[in-house]
Amino acid sequence: MKKIVRVITCKDEKNQFLSKFSNPIELEDINSLTDNSYSHNSLLAMRKDWNLFSEFCQSKHVRPIPASSTAVRLFLEREAQKRKYATIKRYNVTIGLVHRILGIADPTSTQVVQSTLSRLRLEKKHDATSAQPFTLKHLKMITQRLERSTKLKDKRDLAIYYVMFECMLKRGELKTLSHQDIIDDQYPRKILVGQETYTLSESASTYLSKWVSAKPSSVGPLFSAIDKHGVTSVELLDDSSIFRILRNASKKLGLDVQFSGQSLRVGAVADLAKKGKKVREIQQYGRWQSAAMPYHYLGNKAQAEEEKIVFKSIKPWT
Repeated sequence: MKKIVRVITCKDEKNQFLSKFSNPIELEDINSLTDNSYSHNSLLAMRKDWNLFSEFCQSKHVRPIPASSTAVRLFLEREAQKRKYATIKRYNVTIGLVHRILGIADPTSTQVVQSTLSRLRLEKKHDATSAQPFTLKHLKMITQRLERSTKLKDKRDLAIYYVMFECMLKRGELKTLSHQDIIDDQYPRKILVGQETYTLSESASTYLSKWVSAKPSSVGPLFSAIDKHGVTSVELLDDSSIFRILRNASKKLGLDVQFSGQSLRVGAVADLAKKGKKVREIQQYGRWQSAAMPYHYLGNKAQAEEEKIVFKSIKPWT
């Protein structure tokens, strides 16, 4: 559903935000501008996007707001040299959102910028290749390797593989899971992801319970970092830690592939499809706003593009 955002009409408030957003911003600045309408992860991304654009504009001695279509075009073209199209599109959405909230002409809606985006999409069309799938077969293989291990790290990793696969978790969702997201002490275990409740399989429940029992503390994140001495942290797992956990699965299985943060979601999509689930059911289960990615993961690129066309008018942060 398209998010409804305010348009600031108070002159004094507008001028205050114009002053703040003429320079790199803090998290609270974007949260205040968007009137507490977005999740923490979305705010982090938007802050990063705006600060990159602001720093670019400063280097060119032009204003980030109101921004010219030329400044936006040059920024997107520069970032396209090292970023994927999805990231470029996100930058564009953030820049446009800030302008619209402040009631300023949106430079991202101009023909110049839209043409640039269309060109970059074609140039980078091979960027959106699916991640290497982590399949149910891989899950069973890694279980055989780790289920008898007494190492705390192996207990954690095996629980992560199962929970990510069965709940189709993104990295950000995995990081923010807490002990409170395990519903009561029911068996099989149930986990709350956002507003959705997922019932784990018997195997997943077993390995999650083993991790929770072995974990020194029930305070903080459900899955936490473990240092080289086997000491657990109360801090959230960071992206690099999750990256290593998934890459380690490839190594332990002796596979000549590299699993990534999306691998378990890709594998889970294929597994649900084999069980006879329809794409719309998979979309709902995986908490996607459109069916584009499930179609893409299943290899139906034509239908994926059609879904993107239907959905493109609904910008993710507007």
